[in-house]
Order: sequence, then C-alpha cells, then structure tokens
Amino acid sequence: MRLIITDSTVSLPAGFAESNNITIVPLKVNIDGKSYRDGIDISNREYYKLLRSKPVFPQTSQPSSGDFLKVFKTLKPGDEALVILISSQISGTVQAAQIAKNMLNNDKIRIEIIDSLSTVIGLGFQVMKACELNNEGKSLEEIIQELKQVQEKSKILFVVDNLEYLHRGGRISHTAKTIGNLLQLKPILSIIGNGRIEVYDKVRTKGKAVKKIIEELKSEAAKAKLVSVAHVDAPSEAEAIYKQVKEFYKGPIIITEAGPVIGSHVGPGSVGLAWY
Repeated sequence: MRLIITDSTVSLPAGFAESNNITIVPLKVNIDGKSYRDGIDISNREYYKLLRSKPVFPQTSQPSSGDFLKVFKTLKPGDEALVILISSQISGTVQAAQIAKNMLNNDKIRIEIIDSLSTVIGLGFQVMKACELNNEGKSLEEIIQELKQVQEKSKILFVVDNLEYLHRGGRISHTAKTIGNLLQLKPILSIIGNGRIEVYDKVRTKGKAVKKIIEELKSEAAKAKLVSVAHVDAPSEAEAIYKQVKEFYKGPIIITEAGPVIGSHVGPGSVGLAWY
C-alpha cells in the first residue's frame, strides 16, 4: 500500500482528498483563547467571520512530531508513504515529519518526505500530480522526479486586500500599514521557486493589482497545464477572475480557497492566481 500524506495548508478541489484517500495532518490556529485544528474544528466561513471581528493576530502552529508519528504507525511492513508538505521556508512542518520518521525507525516501511517549497494550491498542484501518477502505477522515484518539475514550473501571485493582517502578523509596521491603506497600495505577493513568500510588486488599487496578475498569467498561458483562481473568503471575486481567465485560457481552471492558517497571514479578501 502507498499512502499520500499532506498537511492542512493544502488547497484542493472539493472532494479531491476524500476520493483519493489522502491523509491530511492539520496545523493549528489559536484565536480568542481557543485552539482549532485547521480544516477540522471550524469551517472557513466561521473562522473568517471570527478573524474579521477580532483585533488580535491569531497564533498558528505546525503539527507535532507525535501527530505525524501517529499516522506513520498505521503503516504496515512493505507499505510506502509519500509525504508532501508546506515549504520549510514558511513552517517547521517538514522538520516535524522528519523527526517522526526517525522516531519510527522502521526500515520495512518506506517514507519519503517532500518539501513542496510552496503552500495552498502550489502544494495542491503537487499532491494532485502525485495522485495522478500513483493511479498510473508509477514508482516513488518517478513521482518524486515529476514533483520536482511541478515545483520548478509553479507560480503563485496573490493580491492582499487589506494591510491590516500583514501588520497584525508583524510583517509590516503600523506606519506602513496606515500609509499603504491611505494610498490604497495593494501588495502582490508571490511564491516562486524558492519556497518563500515575497513581495512581487506594489500596485495602487486592488483592481489594478488583479489586472496585473491576470496579465502575468496571460503572458504564460500557452505553456500552463493547470490554472487555479485562489481566494481567502472572497468567492464572488474569485468567480469574476475565473470568468476573465476563461476568456483566454482554454485549459482546466479550478477555484480553491486558503484555509485559516494561511488565510490569517494574508487576510480575508485576498485573491490570486497560480499555474504550472
């Protein structure tokens, strides 16, 4: 048996994880004195409503090594596990999984841990590709090689709606937040290749920022195999972007939403595009 494991920061099409028997190890988010397992204990709608109403920044935490060890112990001799996780540049989740693998110390079970160098739908692209190749009967070596290519080709650009959440998380100062909001500056953030979230550009007004990321996709659309419109509690905006992209891109397009852990950092109202 081969088990595909990922973490809860992954964004996947509705029902994909269940239909492909993917095991998801949750990160945690703590807000208003309560701890929630990402994607399990609270719905996205409920969480973002809570986040909008609280002036504090929630604390997010990676799974423990024990969380991974519990999953690994379900494997039997001869089994394999492909563990594809959020970028090690963003979270310590990869390290926690590696410690659990060392704790299991069972040479009759093969566990391969992949640093996706991404998260949300960028991580999702790799999980989806792994499932596709697994269903085709590919070996672990073949799957890992293909995932490296997906990593190299993946591009994620997203527009932050409100600088408040970057400020709460300590990413920008109060002054930068205030001036930025007054000038309607909308940062375009990116995850491209190195596994870090970086500022790609700063654009006046959200409309212009969204137009820019659509133009970026349009310039690379001819070689894109899969496109995703991503959002944080902004389904109507995501649908509008989807319609614009569909005018020039005829390949598959999926709409996905970031969950509480990643959504806390960029804030509700954020929208983006990803492709590889």
